[in-house]
Amino acid sequence: MLFGSLFALAACGGGGPEQGDIGFVEGFFGGLIADEPRAALIGREVLSAGGTAADAAVAAYFAMSVTLPGAASIGGGGVCLVHDAVRFRTETVSFMPKRPADPAARYSVPGNVRGMFLLHARYGELAWSDLLRPAEDFARSGHALSRAFVRDFEAARPVVEFGAEAQSIFGVATGGVAEGRLLQQLELGAVLSNLRTQGPGTFYDGVLGRSFSEAVRTAGGRMTLDDLRNYRPQIREPIRFEQGNSVMAFAPDGGGLVAAQVWATATNEERYEDTEIAARTHLIAELSASAYQAEATGTADVTSPAAVTALGAGVSETSHSAPRPSIAVHADAASSGASIVAVDNRGRTVACSFTMNGPFGSGVIAPGTGILLAPLPESERASVPTVAVMANEVNGLTFFAAAGSGATPGVVARIALDTIVGGDGNMVAAVALPRAFNTGNPDVTVVEDAMPNAERTALDALGHNVEQTQSIGRVNGFFCPEGLPLGQTCQFVKDPRSFGLAVSSEE
Repeated sequence: MLFGSLFALAACGGGGPEQGDIGFVEGFFGGLIADEPRAALIGREVLSAGGTAADAAVAAYFAMSVTLPGAASIGGGGVCLVHDAVRFRTETVSFMPKRPADPAARYSVPGNVRGMFLLHARYGELAWSDLLRPAEDFARSGHALSRAFVRDFEAARPVVEFGAEAQSIFGVATGGVAEGRLLQQLELGAVLSNLRTQGPGTFYDGVLGRSFSEAVRTAGGRMTLDDLRNYRPQIREPIRFEQGNSVMAFAPDGGGLVAAQVWATATNEERYEDTEIAARTHLIAELSASAYQAEATGTADVTSPAAVTALGAGVSETSHSAPRPSIAVHADAASSGASIVAVDNRGRTVACSFTMNGPFGSGVIAPGTGILLAPLPESERASVPTVAVMANEVNGLTFFAAAGSGATPGVVARIALDTIVGGDGNMVAAVALPRAFNTGNPDVTVVEDAMPNAERTALDALGHNVEQTQSIGRVNGFFCPEGLPLGQTCQFVKDPRSFGLAVSSEE
């Protein structure tokens, strides 16, 4: 199903479509990957209407805040990595959820609304109000629960105590959480209407903000209007590495520092390329454990060649060794967030990952708002957004982007390594490869059930304490070996562990 009615078609004959009309862009206009199918289709229509990758990401995000709230509610936060192929720059837009000022607070200050507005203000071209209209329509008119929604809900139910408001809206008590069931979120639709017509200011420093903070307090939280008013997303420089004539960039927030350390040590003196394929899972698990611990102990450094060499020096290719000293770093194998990756007809790229600080966040909806709240961020959690982009900052060409949610810092780094430097350029295979992670403390190497017995046995033989889980996170992305917009041969990859969608056009 396409949502052609969501963007007005040209009313006058003879002139053809104008920017903002579906079909305005003819031929190749890029692609978009998201963890929820309808959000991906909304983003595709924005690209078809001449919107930028940022426009598409904003529209897809707000649609997903309705259709996949357990992973991308307005109550959460996230991070985006943006490559501007027109102005030849790459930067990070960070809007992670923050703690309120009150130390007894229970819920995070949301960052997604202001983060998406900043992304749109710097890189969008279509009207903000048009980008939010599809999400408002989904909330007001209702949408059929997707397989992605139901899967996230079922994963959360054993560990999340849903509040009365959430139980009522989602139909928890009546067993109504089933694929295809119509879900209306009228209160959330009213919030989106206010955001669409009045902008994000009303949420952080206006009538809507006062109503929201009062609703949070009603739900047992300690949030004030000042907490909302003082929230600011940040523009930050990414962590960069030279890769041929291009740059491999990681967002410094979320899991980016861990992913950057794994990339740096694996590419140092071509270590990953020289490692036998069968031994690479062990190598990535060891590098990830060292990287997590370096971050946790405050010793992480990817700017110094000596530090990168030292990080890799403690990793043996013939045996497992636990990092010392170590700090406990909690990681959720299952994804507790969602991601969107978009690229437009000019090669402008946006990779965003969103977090609710746990599956379905706190399970509590602020009464009267329809907004699912995120619990407080835990500094020791490894289930954090991780985004990476490879582009040429001289000619603007974009080659690679990946966004992961869940325990994916090392996974994102390995997908980049397998796709760009240590494999045959097959990102589809790199994303599908069975995954593993180790944070160093607890000293456990978690592997997916799909990992072949021979590989698990090899990890055991090397000294790993192996535990199995159904799946580890979700990663979406694309790989264009010739670079966009110059070349038009690309792989747009949806993680097979999700029920999302990858859409593109090469007409």
